Amino acid sequence: MQVTPLRSLAGVRILVTRSKAESHILSEKLRELGAITVQLPTIAIVPPENTEPLDRAIKALSTYSWLIFTSQHGVRFFTERMKNLGESTDRLHDLKVTAIGPATAAALEKLGKKPDYMPEEFLSEQILNGLGDVRGKRILLPRADIAGKSLPEQLRKQGAKVDEVIAYTTVVPDDLSLDRLQLILKQGVDVATFTSPSTVRNLAQIAENGLGELLNRVKVACIGPVTAAAAKSLGVHVDIVAPNHTIDDLVKAIVNEIRTV
Repeated sequence: MQVTPLRSLAGVRILVTRSKAESHILSEKLRELGAITVQLPTIAIVPPENTEPLDRAIKALSTYSWLIFTSQHGVRFFTERMKNLGESTDRLHDLKVTAIGPATAAALEKLGKKPDYMPEEFLSEQILNGLGDVRGKRILLPRADIAGKSLPEQLRKQGAKVDEVIAYTTVVPDDLSLDRLQLILKQGVDVATFTSPSTVRNLAQIAENGLGELLNRVKVACIGPVTAAAAKSLGVHVDIVAPNHTIDDLVKAIVNEIRTV
């Protein structure tokens, strides 16, 4: 059977490890190309248990020079908390706001706020290039409980006063188990996708450090170099790396790999 570009992934079984709330976006794009998607959410995203630091930051929003969102989750949980506190999201219009990539920017634009800056490369470290002189300026960074420290450390080295607050936490879903993973792999998987370091770390955790062996016959696709590095550090081989941290680039990278096989 001849495979057309619109069916370039026909019959390819692809494991999607994103959270339940997000998995449909990637799955739909893959199915449009003929892929068979298998859902195995390896992360669940929930509000923090202690919201006091986040609440204080929201109340003091006008004192910050920049508000930096490094994910669409940050936008979602930050603005949901604003609403719970009776604060209007219109307050974002009075601030300079940075978004790390198009998905984060789109989440902001749904609220009527266009990002004041978005780096060309969707890596948090690249944000520094667009903020100008940050010496003495207060910067608010609402993010995940497991977020890396590189960005705030670099901002502080440049003289910024950075407040990191936990806007959301990532946890292992209750129904994620080694038995479930093994059953899915037994039924057949051609490509396993990982869209953040936590998606691969959580799967490695339930695999009891044997994830590399379990995936040795599966092509592993990562959304960007940070996720790829996390996978490799856990002994997982990586076959496909999207050049940018976007779902569209991940899908394109998978298509390009499958076409060359």
